[in-house]
Amino acid sequence: MLKQFSIILGIYFLGEFLQEVFELPVPGNILGMLILFFGLYSGVIKFEMIDRISDFLLENLAFFFLPAGVSLITCFAVLEGKLTAVVGFSVISTVVILGVTGLTVELVKKFLQKRPENVSFSGKGENKVGKVPDNSQACEIKTKEVS
Repeated sequence: MLKQFSIILGIYFLGEFLQEVFELPVPGNILGMLILFFGLYSGVIKFEMIDRISDFLLENLAFFFLPAGVSLITCFAVLEGKLTAVVGFSVISTVVILGVTGLTVELVKKFLQKRPENVSFSGKGENKVGKVPDNSQACEIKTKEVS
């Protein structure tokens, strides 16, 4: 798991380094996420190389929000009198995020429906070619094996 953490941390530092060297307006952690995404998408980084640390980080995600929550509590004096603006901004941003997420899901669904029937995505960065059985065929196969 230390090797997997080193990969994630190295990609993060690479993003920070690129941001600092090229003085980009994008934060280094965002660049690191883009590097990780394209690394996984292209197959340079295999999912198996980071799966355990990714699961660990996702399971403990709430822990990473504690510093932000504590700093927000310590800044109540600054936020005094601006509660309406903070709540309004939170509601509006939540609605926007829900809308963008919904539109993204719809676009991905349409994209996947337009794909040829004989190509299925395995979920691990590679495509498998062959006839994809529909659910009725899968049920028939299972019932024949049980009989």
